[in-house]
Amino acid sequence: MLYSSTRGNEKSVSFEDVLLKGLADDGGLYVPDTLPFLNFEKIKKLRNLEYYQLVHKITKYFVQPIISSSDYLKICKKTYENFSKEKLISITDLERNEFLLNLYHGPTFAFKDFALQLLGNIYDYILKKKKINLTVIGATSGDTGSAAISGCCKSEYVNIFILFPNKKVSDIQRKQMTTINKKNVFNIAVKGNFDDCQNIVKSLFNRNKKNSEINLAAVNSINWVRIMGQIVYYFWSYLRCAKNSEQINFCVPTGNFGNVYAGYIAKKMGLPIKKLFVASNSNDVLTRFFATGVMQKFQTIKTISPSMDIQISSNFERLLYDYIKDEKKNVSNFFRELSINGKFNISKKLLKKILMFFSGGKLSDKMTKNMIKNLYENYGIIVDPHTAVGIGVGRALSKKQEKTIYLATAHYGKFINTINESLNRKNQLPLALKKLNDKKEKFNVFENDIQKIEQFIFKNI
Repeated sequence: MLYSSTRGNEKSVSFEDVLLKGLADDGGLYVPDTLPFLNFEKIKKLRNLEYYQLVHKITKYFVQPIISSSDYLKICKKTYENFSKEKLISITDLERNEFLLNLYHGPTFAFKDFALQLLGNIYDYILKKKKINLTVIGATSGDTGSAAISGCCKSEYVNIFILFPNKKVSDIQRKQMTTINKKNVFNIAVKGNFDDCQNIVKSLFNRNKKNSEINLAAVNSINWVRIMGQIVYYFWSYLRCAKNSEQINFCVPTGNFGNVYAGYIAKKMGLPIKKLFVASNSNDVLTRFFATGVMQKFQTIKTISPSMDIQISSNFERLLYDYIKDEKKNVSNFFRELSINGKFNISKKLLKKILMFFSGGKLSDKMTKNMIKNLYENYGIIVDPHTAVGIGVGRALSKKQEKTIYLATAHYGKFINTINESLNRKNQLPLALKKLNDKKEKFNVFENDIQKIEQFIFKNI
């Protein structure tokens, strides 16, 4: 398997280079040159596999020939051993054709554990083999940071730096990052929003590629392994909710477009997905795009679903690349325009093609709280605000006779204040989250200043 950059200047890149670089030298994102295709007879045979075996079967193509099939199976098995002993992944039935895919049974109670535990173990395998150290850097709007730290901090070959917007993640999300007492973990609170943090990360990569002073790798969903690790639960849930080879919908609350893009890859690999519903909060850059064909960034709004408080959805570049590569257009022109003018637009013809598989919608904070209350009163379940956004949008976009799977992306305990306000009652935190309140936090606060943050990173590697 070889990879190329979405911006056209890098081709035939190995999995090892994709893993260790994260972001391409031309500023683009890596995508595989080809995708394996599984016909439905092959997909059907996957149903009774253990989850780690399913991960191996579906994603082994992406790591070859760098990691042997037998070694990769061991990595996959190790990856999911520290998830909940009761269940690794589960489904809750809502209405007749509605299903909730629960993705919060990992060590940090968020869907990102599925990919970041895998990424951490692949890093460790490759770094041990090459006997090199790696500086891992990432930006988080909430859950990526703690999942990345949990996945990567166990490796003696890794130093990890996580940037998050100061006072714009939930208390629990922050404490999950800042109470990890390890010498190779550094948390940086930036006085700005998530997009500022993400811009700093990309700028650090662009600076480092000129000097190559350190081995720098990305842990955000710009890293292909993040996408790769998230493809699998689309297959797992489909096999438990669909009959025969019927087409079903998935609804995904998303900010950076990585989780829903993984669903798109699953579809291209042969999974019978009819439509992907893209759910946003008031930061509705994706909703506006699907309505108009214009990608335009506005000022980020602080909401009760902070992981979606984003105006630049990085992984959308991968989707756009896939749709225009046959037309010989250049993705870099679109994103240069976005950088200079704050927006770009695509043709009506291209938008029509994209809308064959995608629909977008948004939910306000008030509607989100109402959905949390509604779900508790009608089904006796408590969902986090991001999941509530997904269900609210999905119900508005789907047809009753069609099956829809909603992705439950985090445990409600990570947003306990919002939950208590929505339900007008005090809910208990899971013990693992409750213990965070007794732990000492350690993080550094910086202005939105790339030079000072860069100096801090170089001083601590």
